[in-house]
Parts: sequence; structure tokens; C-alpha cells
Amino acid sequence: MIANRLIKSIFLMSLFACAALTTTASDFYEIRNGVQNSQHFWKNDRVGNQYLFFLGNSVIDATGLKNKNLRYSYRMIQGIKKHFPNAKPNEVRQPYPGGSWFSLYRSSRGQPVFGEKICSGHLAVLDFTADDRAVPINEAKLNIEAMLRQVTLYRSTHSTILVFTLTPDMLKAYKAGNIPEYIKVSEQIADHYGIPTLNLAKYAANKIIAGEISFKDFSADGINPTDAGAKIYAEATDKFMDALLTAFPVPDKVTRKKLPKPLFPETNDQGRIVAYENAVVKRRGSWQPGQESPIKPFRHLLVSEKAGDSLTLKFKGSEIGILDVVEKDSGNYEYSIDGAPFKKLPVPQGTQKATMRPVSLANGLDRTAEHTLILKNAGGKIQLGGFLLNGNVEDAYAGMNTLQKIDAIYAAMDPIKYTPPADRFKYIPKAMKTLKEGGEMRMVLLGDSIMGNTTSSSFELLMMRRYPKCKIKKIASLRSSTGCNWYQHENRVEHYVFRHKPDLLLIGGISNGQDAEVVRSVVKQVRAKMPELEIILITPVFGTPTCSHIKNFTKEIDTSKPNFRWGMQKIAAEEKCAFFDITSPWWSYIEDTGKTYGWFMGDAVHANKRGCQIIGRLLDMWFAE
Repeated sequence: MIANRLIKSIFLMSLFACAALTTTASDFYEIRNGVQNSQHFWKNDRVGNQYLFFLGNSVIDATGLKNKNLRYSYRMIQGIKKHFPNAKPNEVRQPYPGGSWFSLYRSSRGQPVFGEKICSGHLAVLDFTADDRAVPINEAKLNIEAMLRQVTLYRSTHSTILVFTLTPDMLKAYKAGNIPEYIKVSEQIADHYGIPTLNLAKYAANKIIAGEISFKDFSADGINPTDAGAKIYAEATDKFMDALLTAFPVPDKVTRKKLPKPLFPETNDQGRIVAYENAVVKRRGSWQPGQESPIKPFRHLLVSEKAGDSLTLKFKGSEIGILDVVEKDSGNYEYSIDGAPFKKLPVPQGTQKATMRPVSLANGLDRTAEHTLILKNAGGKIQLGGFLLNGNVEDAYAGMNTLQKIDAIYAAMDPIKYTPPADRFKYIPKAMKTLKEGGEMRMVLLGDSIMGNTTSSSFELLMMRRYPKCKIKKIASLRSSTGCNWYQHENRVEHYVFRHKPDLLLIGGISNGQDAEVVRSVVKQVRAKMPELEIILITPVFGTPTCSHIKNFTKEIDTSKPNFRWGMQKIAAEEKCAFFDITSPWWSYIEDTGKTYGWFMGDAVHANKRGCQIIGRLLDMWFAE
């Protein structure tokens, strides 16, 4: 009897354990494969870059709510904190219009012009219901699938959640006992990719049908919920998050996703925003690149004020369009595709203030054939942000090695003029001897992602061209958003410096907390074990315009009050380190080009390929005799 009970108990425990490891479902949500990679990050990552990106429409931005904490995105954040108290989830909401169609382009792998920070974290929450309601279902399904694939192509460890919010048409379908076609096809796609779905539309419709609330009280405009409606969304979201975050145990490591073949054969997942400055875009006329945009999130714009100015883009793909800024007095375009007669693209009627305009010029093209778009200024001022292309353009640097590529990038820039200080080599005699006389130099770069930009400049290739007898072994010892205030603790210099056996150590970046003394702490620890190691301290470059070295920039180091550049200079002298105030020639160059800062930016913080070349060329000049 006891044995039978024991066997039965073990059987039931095993059954419950198995159930915990399977996906769960409700009439308003499906867990499927869950968000296990995100759970790993929430439990183990302490950097703080745990971004949740909410892409969609006005609903995610709490439009019309008096209590903004009722928005479902906020409830998701609270659900994560409930189950992972030490996590630091950051909510990023992107409520631009355009639905899944425009989001396909917005979420592409790299945004050279349209400066959004999209899906660079590890969880994307997508809600396109409201803006997709006027899109034919055969188009919407391709956009949704392509968007989901784009997110995974951008980062294979991403988790994704699809959310559906209520619209009048959906409520009508539910009242008739039907599943809205949009939700039906979206769930089909989610099944194919194993993605969780949260059907807030169904949950709210059940409440309305049951008479617990009227649709008028639920939403004043039929799309955005009132506070009463948002409470219903919040209630459903809380239940979903509890189920989502308990359905699977936290994995020991993340798993990279492998995309299956598209569910729909005609799906094209190559949507991207093509930068207008790409070399394959031929400009004729008086175009002005790198101009400041009147609205965010454009980093820069290509401006023409003369009728007849033209652009030619050759591409392969299924769809081509443009992304520009229109204002009340903006001019019009004319465009031709594959030699067809020119068509006009006028400014939308009623345009008053500066507005972003994404527009498709042609779709359904043969994606395997080469196409040609000619875009002309038909009169007035036009401000182009980029091209919307579901396809590919020719790589302007195809066939080039790295040195040839960075030379080609720099050749298209204004030349840098810089005269370095005469006494800069005082504390690095061994390094200079190796450069001139030959041998191998192990050069370690310590810092953050800005030092990663320094690495990406490939400056060591320029130096080896200048000093052909020397072989430079560049070692990037970096941690994102991390400075010497972190490296100084717990003997971290052992892992980040000593194990690389450096001959020369470069310390820089923007993440030292504006405290030069933490740099001194690292220098002293390094010198305690490697007293002869030569070190160069480098002042900050790049970052946001609010960073002190930009906001309070002075060409000469300000010695009238404490600041980081002055602190680095003093510590370099006192600790016998070489010192490179790269901030001065770097920002002076950007100001003198006549182009906006965004022309040199890859995102809100970091350099693009042009910005990296400013860093690399200045380093090469600094090391030149």
C-alpha cells in the first residue's frame, strides 16, 4: 500500500514537473517557446542594458491615459521585476505610425541615417494592430513575418512577443463569434516561430461582451484605451507575465535561434533603410549631405533646393520607397523606376509642421532583377533621410581589404588637420623604438564601447603603413558602458590587462564617471606588477551631446575649474604616462566641417564609419614623428 502510494506520488510529481516545462495557454495568450533567453539575461546580466523595445502605435505610448502606469508596457516591466527582483529592465517605446510595414524597415540590421535605437536589447514587443487595420491581410501577413525575421536576423538571441490590442472591427468579429482574420494569421505566424502572443483584444472584448464595460467607456476614440480600459489591459498583462515567466526554468545559457524557412514563400525579410550617402547612390546637382534635421530621430539629411537635382539608385529587391522630412513649404519629387515615365510625389495636403514621411514608391518587384530608381527635385526644398528598400544594394567596398576600405572612407571626408604636441613621446620611448626599428608590439586598449570605436577604426593598419618594420598586435580589452571605476576593483586588471601581456596600454572611453582618479587607481595597480609598462591616457570622444566633453567643450583644456580632461592631463604627468587630448582636434574637426554631429554617428552614442576614421587618423597623426 505504502509502495503504491509512493509510486503514485512520484508519478504525480513527475507529471507536474513535466507540465511546468511545457508551454501553457489561455483563451487570451499563448506562451509557446517563451522568452527563455531574456530570463537568462534578467537573472545573470548586471550591466543594466536590459532593453525591452516596444514597437507599435499610440497605445504603447499611453496616449490619452491620465495614469501612465496603467499602460501594458509598464505592467510588463513590473512583471519582470516581480519575478527577477535584481533585474534592471529598461523600457524603450517607439510609437511611430506605419504599422508592421514601416517597422520592417525601422528594425533592420543597422540604421545609418534614421537614428532610432531599435531592438538592440534582448526582447522586442510588437503591437501593430491599430495601424495595420487598414492594410489588406495578404500584405499585413508578409510584413509581420518579415518583421519577426528581421528581429532575429539582427540578433539571434532575441526574444519576441506579439501583442494585439482591440479595434472596432475586432470587437465586431468577436461579437459575431469569429476570430479576427488579422489575429488568426498572426497566431499562425507565431506558431511557426514559437513566439508568445498576448491577445489583449480578446480579453477586453470578453469584458465588453459580458457587459462589464461599454466600448465607449473602454476607449474614447476606438483605439486608445481610457484609464478604465487600460486597467483591463493591465489585468490581462499581469496574468500573462506570471504565466510567461514561470512556464520555463531559467536556462544556464542563451540559445541562438535558427530561423526556419518563411511560412509564406513570398515573404522578403531584407527590409532596410539605405543611407543616401552610399557610394552607389549617384548625385547630380547641388545636394547638401550631412545637414541637421528639424525633427528626430534623423541623424542627418540630404537637402536639395534646386529643381532638377537628381539621385540614381540601383538595387535588387521587391519594394523601394523613401523616408524624408516634409514641411508646409517643402518641395515635390518626381521619380521613375526602370525607365518608366516620371511620376509626381507631392507633399501631403494639410502638412504644417515638420513631419517624417515613409512612402512606398513601388512594390511587388522582381526581387532577383536589378532595378533603377531616379529621384528628382521637382521644385522647392526637399529633405531626404534615406531609401526604404526590401532588398539589397551593391557594396561600395566590395573586393577591398580593410586598409583600402578605410582609405576609401577617409578619401570622401574633409581632410583632418592636426599638429600634435612635440613632447608627446616622453614616456613611451620603448614603444617608439619598436615602431621605428621593428619587432612586435602588443597594444592593449582598455575601456568601453567608445574604445571599441577606436578599435574599429583599424588605426593600427595606418600605423604599420607608417612604420612598416613593426607588427602591431592590437588587443581590445573592453566592456560596454564600463570605465576604470569598475576595472579598479576586485583585481580585474589581471583579466583585462595582465593576461594580454601588453607592451603598450591605451586607456580611454567615456565611462569613467568623470573621475580621473579612478584612472590613476588602475594605472597604479598595473604599474605595481608591470612597473616598466608604458601607458597612454586618452581623453573622451563621441557620446551624446549632453556629455560634458561636448557640452562644455573648450579647444584648449580648461584649467580654471576641475574637469575630466584636466584631471587626465595631471595624472598622466604625475604617473609618467603619455597623454593624448584627442577631444580637442576631434570636436574641432566636426565643428569645422559644416555638417551636423549625426553625420559622424552610428547611433545615439557611438561613431559610424566616418567617425571611427576621425579617431583612427588622429591616432596615426599623434604617433607620427
